[in-house]
Amino acid sequence: MQRSRLLARAESYLVMGILILAADAVTGRYLMFPILFVVPVALSAWYCSGRVAYSLAVLLPLGRLLIAAGWEQPSPPAYILANALIRIAVLVLIAHLVRRTLELNRRLEQQVENLVKMCAWTRTVEYQGEWISFEEYLQRRFNIETTHGMSPAETERQLKQLEAIGPARPRD
Repeated sequence: MQRSRLLARAESYLVMGILILAADAVTGRYLMFPILFVVPVALSAWYCSGRVAYSLAVLLPLGRLLIAAGWEQPSPPAYILANALIRIAVLVLIAHLVRRTLELNRRLEQQVENLVKMCAWTRTVEYQGEWISFEEYLQRRFNIETTHGMSPAETERQLKQLEAIGPARPRD
């Protein structure tokens, strides 16, 4: 299976979360792994979907709550519940931030793709690996026909040059 297809599957992150919970349950109250919940939450937010990320952000701390309440009993239930709620809040925030970063990254990629590379000297445009005139670029990409004219500023500049040369003399 391709890496990208594996990263896009919700089951990948569910298995990762279950493995982290299992390691947490096996090691007991002295070695705790809830910080690792960030990994499946962040990866699923980036590669899979927000729904999967938010679900894991809630389910993994609840699984940790069951481990703490069922096997460890290291502290009063109120503290166990408070820790679970704090973990949920932090993981939901992480999932949100990763999804937002992904959205901004996609927008930026789209803006970069829309940039047009133009030669500063020849004013040709790179389009599909080929350097073509700006007019041809407009035709190929947007189906826009062009025509040529002269701007008022250039007209004035040309007239000043002609005046500097002087009147045209008739040829003999």
